[in-house]
Amino acid sequence: MSAKAEIVQRAHRALNDGDLEALSSVCDPRFQLDMSDRVLNPAVYDGHDGIGRFYAEVTEIWESFTWEVIDLHELDDLVVAVVHSSGKGRGSGVELDRRSAMIWRFENDRALSLTFYRDPERALSVARSKAESE
Repeated sequence: MSAKAEIVQRAHRALNDGDLEALSSVCDPRFQLDMSDRVLNPAVYDGHDGIGRFYAEVTEIWESFTWEVIDLHELDDLVVAVVHSSGKGRGSGVELDRRSAMIWRFENDRALSLTFYRDPERALSVARSKAESE
C-alpha cells in the first residue's frame, strides 16, 4: 500500500474513532472538506477548524456513523476512497446504509482536500479526468 493510501486509511480510522487530532495531523492546514454533494446540509469546510465543525455536525445529527473504506484507487496525487457508510439518526432512529466515494487530493504527502460524491462511479470518472489533465 502506498503512503497516500495508508494516509487515507488512517484518516478514516481516525474519523470513525472521533480522533480529530489524528485526522488533522495528516491534513494540510489549508485542507478543504467539500461535502457539497450531500443531500442533507451540503457545505464546504476549511482548515483544521472545518474538520471539527464537520464532525460536530455529524455527531449532532447521527447517534452513530461510520465510513468504512472498501476500495482505493490511486491516480497521481489523487486517491479515490470508495466507502460504505452506515449510521443511525439521533432521535429519529432513521438508518443509513450506502456506498459513496471521496476524492482525496495530496500535495507533498499531506492531504490537501477531500471531495465527497454520492456516486462512486462519478467520483472515479472525475478523478480520472483530473489526473489526465494534469
